[in-house]
Amino acid sequence: MKIMKVIDKKVGNTTYYKYRINLPIKVVEELKLLDKELKVKTDNGKIIIEKE
Repeated sequence: MKIMKVIDKKVGNTTYYKYRINLPIKVVEELKLLDKELKVKTDNGKIIIEKE
């Protein structure tokens, strides 16, 4: 997995970025995460992704 910083849009002299994360296909399919809203939080230096 990796986190990527990508350009979202440019407005005048300001550039806005988004961060994207690639998740393993097996995990997404097993947990039926496709097209679901997810919550993200941090806990003790870990990133936790949960289904809503």
